[in-house]
Amino acid sequence: MTLTNIGTLSLQSINHYAIATKDMEATHAFWTGVMGCEFKAALRGDEHQMSTGEVAPEYLHAFYSFKDGSCIAFFELASGIEPVDDGVPSWTKHLALAVDSHEELRAWHRHLKESGVVVAGEVDHDGLFYSLYLFDPNGQRVEITYQTRQLNDEDRRQGFETMEAWVADKHAGKLG
Repeated sequence: MTLTNIGTLSLQSINHYAIATKDMEATHAFWTGVMGCEFKAALRGDEHQMSTGEVAPEYLHAFYSFKDGSCIAFFELASGIEPVDDGVPSWTKHLALAVDSHEELRAWHRHLKESGVVVAGEVDHDGLFYSLYLFDPNGQRVEITYQTRQLNDEDRRQGFETMEAWVADKHAGKLG
């Protein structure tokens, strides 16, 4: 593996992360009332062909913003959805949301429990991250995390070495 430089191209931030919901009312109540996000917009779409080539049924697409302006967005389809297990462990698929301090993380823990949300945590990730884990009404796994310090050049160097070793082990058949 090599480090990649693509010149002056740079992504600014996450605009939105979109997932499906079976119940926009419950989703709205959770993300505004429990998580404190600001409702920003909702777009209603008629049946039409999407960028994937699939024909989408009528849908509602709603946006909820975080403090930095990035959003989580939800699609409710008029035809409904039935979640399908894709075989990927749920702990690998999560949306991690940052808070400013360890004290704020603990306050979130209290708030979530008082709101009746089942919370797993606090989990200490080697003193670098402290995290809480929960599920929203759609089964979306959410992590609320406090990062104790900024990642630096040494983290990058060690991370790159770790990634190279993983790739070498994978190619040598040493994993699993």
